[in-house]
Amino acid sequence: MYLIKLAEHLDSLAVHDNAHISESDDSVTVSNLCADAARLILSTCTELGWESYAFDAEQTPTEQSDLVEAFEPFRVTIIKPDRPTNTLDILTSVGLSYWLDKGHVSVYWRIASLSKPLLTQNRIYTGWILHEAGDGDSVDTEVVISPPTKSPRALVRVSGLLNIVPVDVRPWLLLDQMQFDSEEPFHKLWSTKAFNALVHALANEVDPESHSLIFKGPPKLSLEPSNLSAQNTEGVDSSTFLGVQSAVHWVYENSREAEIKHSLLAMEIARSGRENGPAVEYLKANISTALESAKIAYQMSLSELGKDTLKSLGDLRKAITEETAKATDATRQTITAVSWALAVGVGLVAARLSTGIDPWVASVVMLIATAYIGMIVYSGWSFVCLQRDLRDDWQPKLYRFLPKEEYKKMVKEPAEKSERVFRNSAIIGMVAVVVMFLGVTLVSFINLPGSQVSKLSSKNSKANADVVFQLNQQLRKINFPLSTPVPLRKDWSSHSIAYPKSQETQATP
Repeated sequence: MYLIKLAEHLDSLAVHDNAHISESDDSVTVSNLCADAARLILSTCTELGWESYAFDAEQTPTEQSDLVEAFEPFRVTIIKPDRPTNTLDILTSVGLSYWLDKGHVSVYWRIASLSKPLLTQNRIYTGWILHEAGDGDSVDTEVVISPPTKSPRALVRVSGLLNIVPVDVRPWLLLDQMQFDSEEPFHKLWSTKAFNALVHALANEVDPESHSLIFKGPPKLSLEPSNLSAQNTEGVDSSTFLGVQSAVHWVYENSREAEIKHSLLAMEIARSGRENGPAVEYLKANISTALESAKIAYQMSLSELGKDTLKSLGDLRKAITEETAKATDATRQTITAVSWALAVGVGLVAARLSTGIDPWVASVVMLIATAYIGMIVYSGWSFVCLQRDLRDDWQPKLYRFLPKEEYKKMVKEPAEKSERVFRNSAIIGMVAVVVMFLGVTLVSFINLPGSQVSKLSSKNSKANADVVFQLNQQLRKINFPLSTPVPLRKDWSSHSIAYPKSQETQATP
């Protein structure tokens, strides 16, 4: 009760008595006070059990009993009690306005004069209730923090010296629009700050000089910024504010879609009206229509995107099929070349064993065959590596819409399977050809005992044949006189001597 009384008294002094209030995290300083106002503040702080200090016009510490008109104006400093973690305590409306403009990292904002809580996407505003001693001073209400979304400063073109475009829209977006009460003073103050921030998040550009909101269209639209304050909120009714809330929530609900939605809505806002004017009046008349048109345009763009996606998938399927076919052809060529090289090696070994060809000729021929196989394997593997690099480079540019698992299933696994077949075939074939080359070299340059024996046997056979032929010629030249014919017996040798016919005729009587 005393807390609300103190907060209302300070707000009244700021509005009616020209008191200056400065509120920080831990204290509240009120200056330009009369003696009665200073005494009331000190007495209320005493009832609350808070520390407070008074200073006169000469900046001299003054006790409550010494607060007289002669030493006016007075300055009073109020020390706030300890607060829970991640909590900001606010005592006055001036302090609330200051912290809404500046921002604070705390999620829980406790406000002394707040009667109805208000939840946004990353903050919760509740009343500041002091618990009894021993009850603790914790915050019981849980807040659901929405995930980070696209920053408006990434979509709205603005000069680097201007900070009127919010960095994050989540503090200004309601979780439940039904909680908003335009009759509640704090809700009204918060709505003015939120409206000013959200309107700037919808524009394409902010003029660096006039701070006008520019919507490119076509046609191009320029709106005067809304200069709303806590004392001037009559221009924004509840329906207009909630309409802007819905529009900004639709644009920034998904980081990946925020850019296209922002462009569509800005274009529809520019097309909805005809003349430039104040932002409040223009949006009051056109924000609902522009939002509906932007949603329709977005659905149409999704349809076109779906057609493009199907076409891209077809092109991707064709590309991976061609790539797999080329890898298969490279594998087939490698296997054919390896088979040819092995056949050449076998032929060289056979020729060396049978005819005794020059060993250097056999080794050079097999070396050429091995080098040929190596060139084929190298060219095929270079093609495989090139295709792999191209897939990695083009995937984030052309096929970002595909999830990683789908892309792996549709592209990477078939390509890796064909690469694996080529790699295994190339390794096995190359090893076999190298082994054949070593075998041919060994067979060509070692002395084979078997071949020398065969050569010696062939030479001996030829010499024996020559001796037999010479003896036969000599025997034919000798004449044997026979008086009577010699009978032929079966037990004699079958190799008889053939005599000339003329000699047999002469021996007959």
